[in-house]
Amino acid sequence: MTNDPGMLGRLKHDLITACVIGTVISVSIASAAIVLGHVGDTEARRLLEAIIPTSRLFCSSLLTVSATILALMLTMIGLGNNADRNLADAHYHRIIKIALYDAILFCAAAIMFVLHCVPVYESDSLPGWWYPTIYYGVLIASSLLAGGAVAIVSLLYLAVKDVVKIVALGQTDHRYAASQAAENDASPTTDRA
Repeated sequence: MTNDPGMLGRLKHDLITACVIGTVISVSIASAAIVLGHVGDTEARRLLEAIIPTSRLFCSSLLTVSATILALMLTMIGLGNNADRNLADAHYHRIIKIALYDAILFCAAAIMFVLHCVPVYESDSLPGWWYPTIYYGVLIASSLLAGGAVAIVSLLYLAVKDVVKIVALGQTDHRYAASQAAENDASPTTDRA
């Protein structure tokens, strides 16, 4: 990645926007769990039995969503390359960042999905404090995954919006549009005799 301050500023703006949106979602979901109050050992075990199937489905959905996002990003890269108007390098660096965050979300959802396959509530030998810990752990992990998914979709929305403005609407003064000087430098020179 080049150290162009303008490009870094554009990437930083998009990341801050997505992080704020993702954090609001995560905090909202986690605060809903906190509002319910403290659950006891037996109640946590019962709630855990109820929440595990839903959480497992949620993780499975996140795996599907994150894989689909990666596929859609390839389409967006193809659209940008086939367009008459060039996109700035910052746009492609942003796509790389979104792909990285999406891959991290995919890995986190896969790990949580596999952990759901452990039949914790079937064991009678676990200490009583274990069930509330797992219950709150599942709620917090789910809220973080949901916030991460919303943040990634927000980043993708910002990227798609910019591609539409540049490619479809022909906006040449956009922050992610390649400047004419950069286009001329990138084009091969032909010698005229």
